[in-house]
Amino acid sequence: MYYWAGLYHGQLTSGQQFAALCKTVTINILAFNWFRRDERYHRSFHVRDDANGELLCDDLEIHFLELGKIKTLPHQPQDALEAWMLYLNNLEGEVMEAMAMEYPGIKKALTIEQAFWQSKQERRLYELREKAIRDEISALAGARAEGEARGEARGEAKGIATAQEAICKYLDARFGRASRELRGRVRQIDRLDTLDKIINQIYTAGSLAEAQAVIDGNAK
Repeated sequence: MYYWAGLYHGQLTSGQQFAALCKTVTINILAFNWFRRDERYHRSFHVRDDANGELLCDDLEIHFLELGKIKTLPHQPQDALEAWMLYLNNLEGEVMEAMAMEYPGIKKALTIEQAFWQSKQERRLYELREKAIRDEISALAGARAEGEARGEARGEAKGIATAQEAICKYLDARFGRASRELRGRVRQIDRLDTLDKIINQIYTAGSLAEAQAVIDGNAK
């Protein structure tokens, strides 16, 4: 909703009327399963009346694509959407080759990808973007943990585990094996408010020492 709202109101410049607003569609590609009770990998949402389902307006449309669920499909991709989701899952081998032959867009993406990995400068930019993505995932995990913490003690325990896992995954992705001891210390922190503060600050750490300072500074 946050990103959709930014795109929607960002269309207007000073002096423009609301009538100038156009329909805004956001597509959220998730590397994790948010809708755990639903096996569908594609969900779409609009604003409708609670009683009869009447559409309020068509300006809001939000899609979620869950990459993890596409891996469980028992068949070859049936359309371009499934093919692209498999591509984003880093599929390799004969299936990927077959998809590249059937879908020109994927073939072009593979060609660009191969050229990209041959450039050190482009690869460095990619690594920086990946860091930003991990930051966003960590912040999302923190927000979800806060929501769970408003419930029973069981919800708080689950929130603590979720926050610990988010921090540890980030440390492992950013610093690898060198962060093993620090990850062990994170798992010993049992206060949700402390873990949330760490999540909000850990992405600024440019080195393992800085990450350790963030954790130590909040765990006192």
